[in-house]
Amino acid sequence: MIRAVHALSLASRFLVTLVVSAALPLLSYGWFSVRSMREQIDEQVVRVFLPQLAADHADKIEAHLQATDQACAVVREIARRALDGADELAAFGEQVELVPDLLDNHLDLLLLADAEGRVAYWRDGLRLDPSTHARRAALIPDSVADAPWFQAVQAQRGRHFLPWGRSPLLHRGQELRSMDPASHHLGLALDVPRPEGPPGVLFALLRWTEVQAVLDEARRVLVGRASLPGAEVFLLGRDGTVLAHTDRAHYGLPLSPPPLAGQLTPAAAMGRTAFVDARGRAFRCGFAPCGRASARDFVVGVAVPEHELFAASDAFERVLLIAIVVTVLVLLVWSLLASRTITAPVQALVAAARRIAGGDLAVAVPPRGGPELGELAGAFNQMATELARGRQRLAAAERDQAWAEMARQVAHEVKNPLQPMRMAAQLLQRARSEKDPRADLVAERLAKTVLEQTEALDRIASDFRAFAGIAPAQMTVVPVDAWLAEICQQCAGLFAGKPVDVALQAGAPDARIAIDPKSLARVFVNLVQNAHEAAPAGVKVRVRSAVADQRAVVTVVSDGPGIPTNVLGRLFEPYFTTKSSGTGLGLAICRRLVEAHGGTIQLRHSGAGETVFELALPLAAAR
Repeated sequence: MIRAVHALSLASRFLVTLVVSAALPLLSYGWFSVRSMREQIDEQVVRVFLPQLAADHADKIEAHLQATDQACAVVREIARRALDGADELAAFGEQVELVPDLLDNHLDLLLLADAEGRVAYWRDGLRLDPSTHARRAALIPDSVADAPWFQAVQAQRGRHFLPWGRSPLLHRGQELRSMDPASHHLGLALDVPRPEGPPGVLFALLRWTEVQAVLDEARRVLVGRASLPGAEVFLLGRDGTVLAHTDRAHYGLPLSPPPLAGQLTPAAAMGRTAFVDARGRAFRCGFAPCGRASARDFVVGVAVPEHELFAASDAFERVLLIAIVVTVLVLLVWSLLASRTITAPVQALVAAARRIAGGDLAVAVPPRGGPELGELAGAFNQMATELARGRQRLAAAERDQAWAEMARQVAHEVKNPLQPMRMAAQLLQRARSEKDPRADLVAERLAKTVLEQTEALDRIASDFRAFAGIAPAQMTVVPVDAWLAEICQQCAGLFAGKPVDVALQAGAPDARIAIDPKSLARVFVNLVQNAHEAAPAGVKVRVRSAVADQRAVVTVVSDGPGIPTNVLGRLFEPYFTTKSSGTGLGLAICRRLVEAHGGTIQLRHSGAGETVFELALPLAAAR
């Protein structure tokens, strides 16, 4: 993880930091806001509003039923004298018309039967269609003595409730399911006491459309005020049958899903629940009981789809997510622009640093990127200027030191040949001054010494001249193996009479190289000379050729005692030698000559019995 962080660029780290410091708080805020909003809606709507709305409309239904029961109780008192004669029955009809809203809003049918079950009076509700009065009149029997409600009232006296459904006194086809609220009623039968004998019976069919109107009003509240178009309000009977519903298609059907009907029993207290309908839609439901009398135990339910209930929070979540995405994009764009303003000067500094590392000290970085980066650019430019001055001073010092070292080495090397010449000259001068008869012999020895030492001085001058970097005189393309064969023959002639065996093992017959044969031959002569000086008793040198990676590779292997380990790292240094004589420039000259041809030379191995030098020279371009 730490390596990954360090591997990130400055711009990437800036971007990550900005996103983490800005986007994460926004995401956290959005998540908590949405969660809080959902909890608030659940608390205020699901736990409070829906159950309370169901309870309020349950109270309205119960109040309507109680008002109807009270109106029927008033009519019951009026009917006490209606069965005593025709005049009293006519007065009863007039008095019924005066009971407020009885036949207008409360009842669709009012019927009075005497003690024998004969229908003495009946009247249909004012809301019913007058054109179908004759059809309804045909359904009213002359006697209701066989009706279960008539028998139950005469047997038990008091009040008898009929369950919800279609009454045969108003509708035919009882086996058919109707989705019209006007086709359904609640029945109420009351005993009408008489001074003597069994009582009469007052029968009423309560208008069910008034109950449906209460449910429709509840839905209008949900749709109009709460903007919940998918809301449903229903009335459930004790057996789980839908007695009223804002969607008429559910009339008379069992409540779905069945587990919901099990929770919404008349004995249940006001509460809430959740369910999924047959189409897979999730709902939240509030419910409350309505009425406690027998056959009138109902439950009012208010169900709202979750996607509508939480539409506000979902919309807020979408807006918040869009705002977060837009904010993050703006942050990304801003961070990219800001990082570029930061990284561009830094990259310019990096490029300038690389140019300085490559030796270009004339580079200058423009001051940009604000005060801090501008100050850094100024300091960098000052550093480059100081480096350039330091390099000039160092170069001058190195030149002076090189000339001083060169002068010291030249003086040292020249001094060695001059010493024997001086001694021989002094000896000749003394012999002549003393008229020594051996003066001619001393003069001859002096001449020989001068010749030998001048040859040594010539070699010293040649070494220093070669080390000074004289370029190859003329480049010629030669076959590698043929050229190495000539060098081996040349070495055999140079070392004739000495225990030196030089042999070639040709392995690059088709390879050709572009070289100055004369200057490069000195490298091989020097290597053979070193091998001979390391093993004066006798040495074998094998020169091998090969081709690898578009280069001619030549190895020089000698079987001498090897090179001491402590001097391996300094073999190619100028003025370094393990011999008591010589300039110490031999291998240094070899390296400079090989490098002047674009090649390399290195010591591959050195040990008792084998020392291996390897030269690699670029192949000449094919013609």
